[in-house]
Amino acid sequence: MTSAPNAEDTAASSPAPGGLGAAPAPVVALSPLSPPSSRYRISDAVYEQLSEAIRNLQLPPGTPISEPGIASWLQVSRSPVREAFTRLVDLGLISVVPQVGSQIAPISLREVEEAVFIRTALETSAFQRAIQGSAPDTTEIQRLVDANRRAAEDNDIKAFFDTDEQLHQNVFVLAGMPRLWHVVRGTKMQLDRLRQLNLSLAVLNPELVEEHQQIVDALRDQDEAAGLNVIRTHATRILDVMEMHRAAHPSFFAE
Repeated sequence: MTSAPNAEDTAASSPAPGGLGAAPAPVVALSPLSPPSSRYRISDAVYEQLSEAIRNLQLPPGTPISEPGIASWLQVSRSPVREAFTRLVDLGLISVVPQVGSQIAPISLREVEEAVFIRTALETSAFQRAIQGSAPDTTEIQRLVDANRRAAEDNDIKAFFDTDEQLHQNVFVLAGMPRLWHVVRGTKMQLDRLRQLNLSLAVLNPELVEEHQQIVDALRDQDEAAGLNVIRTHATRILDVMEMHRAAHPSFFAE
């Protein structure tokens, strides 16, 4: 098996752990790729692994990253890695610094604000559609809210984030538009990076779980005004902590 590349190929040192808004350590777990199906290119698999590592801050902003290092780690040739890098550069997730090399790009504050706007607009529209006609079946979304609450109580950050994603996705399922969630997710890469940075604080905020419950209650009661209000409040909360994280980690952010 090919050994993992040097740290300079995949991960930079992170700020010391602990304290308010401490950055997560860059623990990168990229698995060697299995042969893809005929409908799935190797470059797509490389792109997905890298984009998720960037989204989850396994590869934090400023991390040096190289095509040879990633190719070695994933046990693929450099050609699909180069294709994946090109896509990530086009999306503003990898920066090419002259005489330095490639590194993970900073979080774009403008794109965070755009993502919040898009998510709010689409989720409120999905909520309105979900409560049209007969009351929606809230069994599954209530299960997810309960799981989200348990994750918060256990301080299980990963489960808290995962169940948060799933319950908001379920609003689109209840609206009969499940594929629209993929549109939302595709626009919120920068937003999710900020959310990951904020997770250690978010999991301790009981208002977030309570707002999840209020969304379910509004769905069950077909209360449009209450539902739209709580979704807007909930979706824009992250903007309230953006400047705090920017002050704590200025190198992580760009306009």
